[in-house]
Amino acid sequence: MKLQIQRQDGRTDTYEVPEYEGMTVLDALMWIREHHDPSLAFRFACRCANACKECIAVVDGKRQYTCTVAAVDEVEVAPLPNQPLLHDLAVDH
Repeated sequence: MKLQIQRQDGRTDTYEVPEYEGMTVLDALMWIREHHDPSLAFRFACRCANACKECIAVVDGKRQYTCTVAAVDEVEVAPLPNQPLLHDLAVDH
C-alpha cells in the first residue's frame, strides 16, 4: 500500500508499506518510522500509555483516529488544521 504523508515543510512524501490484514494507518506510520524514516513525527498513546485520542489526523480529507482507519491501497495523511503544529503530523492538542 502507498501512504502519502504531508510533512511539516509542506512537501508530501510517499512510502510503500507492506500491507497485511487488519493493518491500520497508525501501524503503517509506525512501520515507516521504524524502517524508512526515524524523523517522522506523529502522536499516539494507546499502545504505551493506554490513553486515546492522541493519534487523530486528517486521513483522506477527514479527521480520523489513525488507529481505527484501515490502511488499504493508497492513503493520504495530514496534520490537523488550526492546531499548533509541532512537527510533521504531531500537533499540540
